[in-house]
Amino acid sequence: MLTKGDFHIHSTASDGELSPAEIIAAAKAEGIDTIAITDHNTVNGINEAAEAGKKYGISVIPAIELSTRYKNEKVHILGYFRGTLYKDSTFQEILKLIKARKIKQVRSILRSFITTEASGNSLSALEGIKFLKTFGASVVLAHPARINQKYLPEILNLPFDGIEAKYSSNSCYDTFYFINMALSNFSYYTGGSDFHTNRKEGNTHSSIGQPYLNETEIKMFLKRSGALLL
Repeated sequence: MLTKGDFHIHSTASDGELSPAEIIAAAKAEGIDTIAITDHNTVNGINEAAEAGKKYGISVIPAIELSTRYKNEKVHILGYFRGTLYKDSTFQEILKLIKARKIKQVRSILRSFITTEASGNSLSALEGIKFLKTFGASVVLAHPARINQKYLPEILNLPFDGIEAKYSSNSCYDTFYFINMALSNFSYYTGGSDFHTNRKEGNTHSSIGQPYLNETEIKMFLKRSGALLL
């Protein structure tokens, strides 16, 4: 039974301070039984997390946080994979190019799959959504409460499957507002800590499991997203 989930966690595979295996152990200590490792522009921590998850009895959802832009506004897209296409060699190559900021080369490859933008030095939010969906991910707008209100309505009109309604720095109003928005306009919502470190000093995020999705919310997410459990 899956009762407490944190679907936004970073490991040493990107800019977190705990290894995927250490994250699993920390999640176990916090009573979290379902997690998603959502490292920036990489899926390299998933296998280690899944192996540790088997040891500790924690379910792992393969996921990623993709960096994109919309009119120069940073837009982070959470992708939760329905299958194992995140292991595909083309997908892996595109991620390497994104991390190297070789967006022209990224678009050259992506044109085989999707319609791309004509220019720009960053992947656009729409390109990012299409890219992740092409490789079997259900896509979520990360931390909408942190996005400039000037652009948020336009960004919310992009073809996201869900939004991250429960988030570490949300106010109570933010959470209430985005849950209701998700239930009205999207397939589901997610929630997560955006965990990076246990250090208190200079930490702008929160501890694993703060906040978390409850049993009902996890069931809704899994049913409507089709996300894979490892």
